[in-house]
Amino acid sequence: MPNILAPVRPERDTDWAVRFLIKLHQREQVRVHLLSVQPPYYGHVRMFFSEAQIRAFHEEDGERELAPVRKALDLAGVSYNVHMRVGSTAETIANFAREYHCPQIVMGPPRGTGLSELILGSLTREVQNLMQAHGRSCEVL
Repeated sequence: MPNILAPVRPERDTDWAVRFLIKLHQREQVRVHLLSVQPPYYGHVRMFFSEAQIRAFHEEDGERELAPVRKALDLAGVSYNVHMRVGSTAETIANFAREYHCPQIVMGPPRGTGLSELILGSLTREVQNLMQAHGRSCEVL
């Protein structure tokens, strides 16, 4: 049964990704891994909060991001595993996909105009490049 990675990001069209995962699940048995990647806290934030508090912030933010996707997959009867990581988004997604041997990453298109992706670069393309740099073939949608 193939592992399918679905990183959940607020700037991505999660409705598209959920529809894709549901259709994929109807066609074949897949193991869906939902991933929330939280940015690390640096500097002054770490001066005022304990590691336990920072970990709780990351968990709360991750749960909030994942909640609508989890609800939609639950309603459709699609089983999934939930993961949360802290780090650089593209690197964390690529590392997770390699670790879990995911042949496919379902990210969904960017919301809105995608102007930031044009200026800053595409997260999808960055993940693809990282996967190729490590000699892994992986379809990133």
